[in-house]
Amino acid sequence: MAPLLNAADEAEWFGAITGLAGTWGFDRILVAMLPRPTMRLEDAYLRSTYAPAWRHAYDEQGMVHIDPTVAHCLSRSAPLIWTPDIFATPAQQSLYEEARSFGLGAGVTLPIHGPNQEAGMMCFVNDDNPSDGFRRHVNAALPNLVLLRDLVIDTSKQHVNSHAQTLLPKLTPRERECLKWTARGKSTWEISHILSCSEAVVNFHMKNIRTKFGVNSRRAAAVIAAQLGLIDPG
Repeated sequence: MAPLLNAADEAEWFGAITGLAGTWGFDRILVAMLPRPTMRLEDAYLRSTYAPAWRHAYDEQGMVHIDPTVAHCLSRSAPLIWTPDIFATPAQQSLYEEARSFGLGAGVTLPIHGPNQEAGMMCFVNDDNPSDGFRRHVNAALPNLVLLRDLVIDTSKQHVNSHAQTLLPKLTPRERECLKWTARGKSTWEISHILSCSEAVVNFHMKNIRTKFGVNSRRAAAVIAAQLGLIDPG
């Protein structure tokens, strides 16, 4: 595990992950993480050794919203070994058949639930059949895979945060002020007096803020903005 812990940059870090997975019989891997719960699934930090054509098809067709392995990881912590029966609906069966055509025949998915509300998954895959033999192989490798998953969570912060920075909402100075005072518990009326503007103007800014953060309340936007360092909550 030393190459992973001592990786100098992201390429070396992911290369170490890939190398370790390969020694345990998995030649294709995927790491996907949402830095915060409110982010869209499509905006996840993602690195994989899957075929680019498959990743393109997966993203273009929005398969993330029907993929049973993704649904599992959003609500469960236990590993999920791929079997044909977990791809239950016609759309999921089609997804699985297409994935197999790209060498993703058998796999195990480990959910990621990080200490700072990160959520995601690691998938370890090869072009085997989802047989009893593959299940035995996974069971033998699972302690190493779980340890690797935990080390990935601990060592991914810099890479995931860099990705999150590219997705930060772009706030105007006035929007930052509105959020700052919201975080300090001020009402619309109070903010309008602090900023010497009307309540309608404050509400206009708040509507734009909620849209930019993809949330339904100004409080939620203020919490996220504080977590991301966009405002000083005081």
